[in-house]
Amino acid sequence: MAKLGSNQTSKFSIGTAELRIAPLSSAMRLTQANSVGLVDSVTVAVEQQSVDLEGSFPKTLFDTAIISQTATVTATLREYSRRNLQVMLGEGVSAAQPTDFSTTVSSATTAGSTTVPVSDESGFTGGDLAIIYQASDNSTVTVGIVASVSVGSLTLDPDTPTLFDYSSNDPVYLANQVAIGAVTTTNYFSVQMLQTERATGRPIGFNFWKAAISSGMTLQTNAEDFASTDLEIKILQPAASEYAAGGPLAHLNNIIPQHPSGMYFGGAD
Repeated sequence: MAKLGSNQTSKFSIGTAELRIAPLSSAMRLTQANSVGLVDSVTVAVEQQSVDLEGSFPKTLFDTAIISQTATVTATLREYSRRNLQVMLGEGVSAAQPTDFSTTVSSATTAGSTTVPVSDESGFTGGDLAIIYQASDNSTVTVGIVASVSVGSLTLDPDTPTLFDYSSNDPVYLANQVAIGAVTTTNYFSVQMLQTERATGRPIGFNFWKAAISSGMTLQTNAEDFASTDLEIKILQPAASEYAAGGPLAHLNNIIPQHPSGMYFGGAD
């Protein structure tokens, strides 16, 4: 005979989870490439509100009914990647992220110059931001707007000339910036939380079709510990037009009607 209070299953939650975020069109098709990276913890919370029916005298509780159900996903992020900052700032998730590009100064240039000779100009176009600094001192930063590109050199906008003297082989890289304060509409994305079931080794988790950021961006740094930031996501229910033919969630048109906001996937017990 089992002892009083014995466990009924082996469904105990421990270990690292992975949080994945992607455009709506990737809902339920997310891969590790969509991960937000290292997290301390992930919490999926489904909250319900109910209303009670009381009657008679003295009043007796006759019935109760759920009148609302909302879901949120919260993760404690460790990685301040461009992609994660973009999500926290409400910019949503792009289908593709830019690639990193760097080069070096090819010959000495003096402070105040708008022409920067570089070893490779191929990654730059007009309007880009070029970050230039001395290899021996990364505090000597110039953030320059690229006005035009020619073979072997960058021409900076006159308002953003070089601020320091630079020597041959000093680093130059392309800044893939993220706008702050430019959000005018809500940007939606899909979410997956994935975890390993300890007892079986199976992957289990949650899929959510449509979500939006409900927190902002907090970036901290200190000399005592690696920084972390809470990412808060609000789960939404897609409109019928979004999973109808031509919609970003059309590939789930036979799933969403029975699972309006998302689903848990796991074993039988």
